[in-house]
Parts: sequence; C-alpha cells; structure tokens
Amino acid sequence: MRTTRLRNRSSSLAAALASGALVMALAPASAAAPHPSPSTPPPSPDAAARDPRFRRDRVPPILLQPLPTKGGIPRMAPPRKRPGTPDQWARFDATFGTLRTRSLGPSSGPKARESALATIRECTDPASFESMYAAFRGGKHDVMIAMLDAFAAGGGEGQYALASVAIDHKDAAVRAEATRRIALPPADGVLAAIDDGLRSDDHDRVDRAGILAGATHAIEAIPALIFAQVAAGGPDTTTGDAGWIAIGKTINYVANVIPVTGDNAAGFQPVIGSLIEGVVMRVQDCVVTVYHGGVHDSLVAMSTYDSGGDTSALAWDMRAWAKWFNEKYVPLKQREDQELASAAAAAP
Repeated sequence: MRTTRLRNRSSSLAAALASGALVMALAPASAAAPHPSPSTPPPSPDAAARDPRFRRDRVPPILLQPLPTKGGIPRMAPPRKRPGTPDQWARFDATFGTLRTRSLGPSSGPKARESALATIRECTDPASFESMYAAFRGGKHDVMIAMLDAFAAGGGEGQYALASVAIDHKDAAVRAEATRRIALPPADGVLAAIDDGLRSDDHDRVDRAGILAGATHAIEAIPALIFAQVAAGGPDTTTGDAGWIAIGKTINYVANVIPVTGDNAAGFQPVIGSLIEGVVMRVQDCVVTVYHGGVHDSLVAMSTYDSGGDTSALAWDMRAWAKWFNEKYVPLKQREDQELASAAAAAP
C-alpha cells in the first residue's frame, strides 16, 4: 500500500541528492510529461539583470550544459574543509569555553558581558568559526548576533559559516539573521553549504537549503533543486503489521466445559469462546514520498524570474522540469553568456 505525505509550504525542507549524488533515470525525450510546458513568450536574455544584486560577469558553467541522463548532478562548488590545525581548534575551544562560562553566564555583570560580546565580534579568524559556533549555538540572542557579525567579517569562510547557520540552526530568528548577512551574489562558500544541504538525508535540512537558495538567488542551484523537490522517505523498518482495520461482529459460544464437583453435587463451568465475523484489512508495507515545499517554491520563483517565463505549470513533475531545463533554459543561458562575453570584450 502506498502512502504519500505532502509537506506544506510553510514547513522548514530525503534528499533526491542523498550521499552526494543523484541517480537520474530520465525517460526518452519522446515520453509525454503529465504536465504541459508553459506557453510563454520567448524569455528575455537579460532577465537576471533587472536587480543589480543578482548580476554576474558570466553565466555559471553548471547552467550551460544539459542535465546528465545518469550519474549525479555536478556540485555547485567544491566541499569546504575546516581551516586551521588541530592545535588551533583546541586553543579556540578552550578560549570560547572559558569566555562562555566566566563572562556570559547568569552571574556575569553587564560590563563583562559587553566585553565578551566585543571579543566575539573581533574574532574573525576562519579557524575559530566552528569552535565559536559549538560554544555559543545555544546562547542568547545578543551572543548569536555577535557571532554572526564575526562570520560576516570573515571573508569566504565566514560566508560559508553564515550559510551553514541559515540551514542548520533550529531557531528561525537566528536563521533569518544569518541569511540577512550573506553577500549577493552568493560566494562559493554559500553555494557549498547549499549543495551540502540539498544532498542531506534530513528532510528539514533539505527544505531550508532550498529556501536559502531562493533567498540568495543562487541560480547555480536550479539543477539540484529540480531533483530535490521530491524524495523517498527512507527504508521501512517496521516489523509486523503497520496497521489494521477490522469491520465485523463478535459471536460468543461455549467452547468447553469444566466439571465441577462437591459434596453430593456436580456441575459444569462453561468456557466461553469468541468468533469474529467480517473483514480485516492489514497494512504490511508502506512507501512514503516527501514533497519539499520550500525547495519547490524557491525553484519556481527563481526559474521564473531568471528565465522570464512562468514555470509554475511544471508543478512537481521532475521529467517536465528536466525537459524545460535542457530545451529552454540552457539555450537561453548560452545566449546570455555569449552576450556577456561580447560586452566584456568590447569594454575599454
């Protein structure tokens, strides 16, 4: 029996890109898609130039090639490695642990707290960021803001840290503050964090990565977003029946009698049995499909804006999305990239 679960669009976002690779099995181009392609006028090549924050000197290479018919979607940016050395990490762990205990505890005075917050803001060494987050991730709002300010001043590694917080942190207010500090267009560190999030097995993490991609207009994520919209819920580890429904009536009868004897007396004690007459439906197997609403909404909004044509009619059909990407979007971006190259060559 197949069960489908729909995540509503307000929920935070398994990944179709699990374990770093999405295996695609696209039907031949002649296969009919359940949803028709949108009928729109030809998109404008400079659609993405309408907002100066989204302008790029060249089109990202990942958007210039059709989707692969097998294997995995290429990464938007290389995976990040933690900067620094184990000795540095240990020193930062100790420093921030002491700072949290002595200056940011309940018994700390206002001056000590302000001094500690200033110290956090001034610590922009990329090797310190992971230790800082581990020490202060459960702290009060002012501590989190000071930490995010330090990340924002920390260059490319700081951008990666901000994007990681925007995806992984449980507090929506902290995620919003981290997103607000991300520079546009998104740097490679932000793209790496989004890529990691979309390839996660955690559905909420996938959804939040999709939301961040939309918030930062990370058009490099469009191929990954297409296939992260829908995912299997994971293997069913249930033993026995997952559920059952019985419709019927119970009939009682005497199944046995037990002799009972006494002084100058004898008798029998009846044993009552029961029969159920009717129908029992047993659910022994379930398949769960998860729809990532945040991923889908970001994909529709970003692809519509960047292509100049409404893509909402593609709905949740990944084959239709793949056809749109290969036959409409890639040629559009190739023309746009040629125009950008010509403009750059003609510039004084």
